[in-house]
Amino acid sequence: MKWDDTKQARLDALRAAELAGTLDEATRAELAELIGAVEAEERERLAPAFDRMRAEQVTLRQQVQGVETANEQLVVLAAQQEQLLADARQLLSDLQQRHQAVRETYQRITGETLSVGK
Repeated sequence: MKWDDTKQARLDALRAAELAGTLDEATRAELAELIGAVEAEERERLAPAFDRMRAEQVTLRQQVQGVETANEQLVVLAAQQEQLLADARQLLSDLQQRHQAVRETYQRITGETLSVGK
């Protein structure tokens, strides 16, 4: 059923009668039929837009999933980098302690300060 101004006017009149409480069974059925026709036409007209929106949702969900996966990987990588930095600091501290022990031993043995070459 193609919607036109005549049908819209009839729908408006039936809705007004419904609000006034003056509909009988026949006009109530006509109102229901007109509302059904409007809804069917709207569904038909809006179907392509809804299909596009659904497709966009699928694409966006895939993009979000990809970004979430990348974020999870970056969190793991950041934790590994933090551990690497902590290990490097500990290694530097250990090497400084060992160097200090060598300097102290050298000075005790020779009575001289160990100088580091350039």
